[in-house]
Amino acid sequence: MKRISLSIFKEDCCGCHACEVACKQEHAESSDNGFVKVIEKSPFFLPVYCHHCTKAPCIASCPVKAIYKDEQGVVLIEERECIGCRECLSACPFGAMGFSEQKGIAVKCDLCKPRLQKGQAPACALICPTGCILWGDPKQIPKRKRA
Repeated sequence: MKRISLSIFKEDCCGCHACEVACKQEHAESSDNGFVKVIEKSPFFLPVYCHHCTKAPCIASCPVKAIYKDEQGVVLIEERECIGCRECLSACPFGAMGFSEQKGIAVKCDLCKPRLQKGQAPACALICPTGCILWGDPKQIPKRKRA
């Protein structure tokens, strides 16, 4: 199965926050605030999101191995295994890990796995008005960006 990833090209981000809203709506049951956020640093915008790292520090930091990578390279959390220690939050270099106070566990972007399984784009990528959010084969994303 092909590896997939997500990239946000910050130079094209217009700061509309549509990705945040789409993510929050898509993951209303699993996230308090969604898994992508855009920080405004005038005149620029800094998207914060899970990069589904090749060597994910969050996986290495998890003492109970609740975080794993699936066959497509998507970094996921097995909620039943998470003990809520928050080690993964401090390990993520992108600040992309979240914590659900309600559930007492770590939460993160799953690249909209249910949507991908239906052949649909992740919610954030689908809604982005500038097209700065690309997903798919990580080797093809830079080529698609230049096209």
